[in-house]
Amino acid sequence: MRLFASTLALSLALISAGCSTTDVDEGPLPDPPPTDASLLPLLEGDFTVGTTLYGSADLSALDARGSVVLGTAIAQGLTGFTYYVDWFDLEPEPGRYTLDEFTETLRALQERGVQTFVNLTVGDIEEYNLPEDLSDGQAGLGDGVSLDDPALIERFGQILDRIVPIALEHDVFFLGVGNEIDARFDGEFPDELEPYVRFTEAARERVHAIEPQLAVGVALTTNAIRNRTRTFRELRAVSDIIPFNYGPIQPDFFVEDSSDVRADFEEVLAGYGSEGPIMIQELTCPSATSMRASEEWQRDCFERLFEVLEERPQVRFASIFTYQDFDETTCNIVRDFFFGGELDDLPQEFAQRLADYTCELGVVRADGTPKPAWQVILDEL
Repeated sequence: MRLFASTLALSLALISAGCSTTDVDEGPLPDPPPTDASLLPLLEGDFTVGTTLYGSADLSALDARGSVVLGTAIAQGLTGFTYYVDWFDLEPEPGRYTLDEFTETLRALQERGVQTFVNLTVGDIEEYNLPEDLSDGQAGLGDGVSLDDPALIERFGQILDRIVPIALEHDVFFLGVGNEIDARFDGEFPDELEPYVRFTEAARERVHAIEPQLAVGVALTTNAIRNRTRTFRELRAVSDIIPFNYGPIQPDFFVEDSSDVRADFEEVLAGYGSEGPIMIQELTCPSATSMRASEEWQRDCFERLFEVLEERPQVRFASIFTYQDFDETTCNIVRDFFFGGELDDLPQEFAQRLADYTCELGVVRADGTPKPAWQVILDEL
């Protein structure tokens, strides 16, 4: 199972989520395909609150790190979860499939009474998560590989033929085929967008041939939604729904002032448009003091976000990102291994904010005790 989508690319995507110099496209948005899945028929209820684990969706970790607290929330109505999995985890070698962990994770979530948003992160921020024979070894496409190649589309279709029945059996209501990939296409690699659009369209058609009500799409950054970028527009036209990630974080990696959070969030929702349901894959309020946040700021942030959500019946799903902080040992591993020298190349204070952000995202502390924001979530449930 993946630990992180990328290293420095993660921070750059989050910065762009808070603010961007991309020109806003004010033209009309394309409509999603006219399918039953676009109304999320498999998602129960009008509004579902979920959560996730940063870096891993391994449910055994929850048993060791505060499952009692999570169980309390589930008992009060937290009935969603975001689960990320990579293609190469499911197919480590061509034609060899490893689906036991995928199946067991969904089974464990179902047993807890939770419905799951699964994101099979083919494209993740500025990188691809592909099997080794399709990759260049540096998270790019291998020589001669294109995602709209019919043979590659059929190979991915073989994965979908196997995982969709498992997903349906275990209360999955949405299948993503990418996360924040607009950071790549609206940035350095615009020519790769069209093949990805065709790949996404083929994946949706393959899934709907098995179950027309299972929604398919690609999660994007706040930047793509706020500015209605080319990636948002083109993927919207071939996706049942485009989920997005939101966190009130400025380009310098300080958080927004509490008084500005509501207006910022409303601006993003306005960019999405007024038609169809909205899904928020990651709803983030960090608590790191180096970012000018705190546990009290985090609480106030979630209060303001939920105030907006209560006024938007169009929003059907929002997943708290994330459930629990890393402990000190894991945090040090993350800083040393996953960021490594990249943090050394950044201004010291900025690097500190990034590292602290990574380790202090949770609404529950590493020891399993709730932060003040946890009560806000319980009250909402």
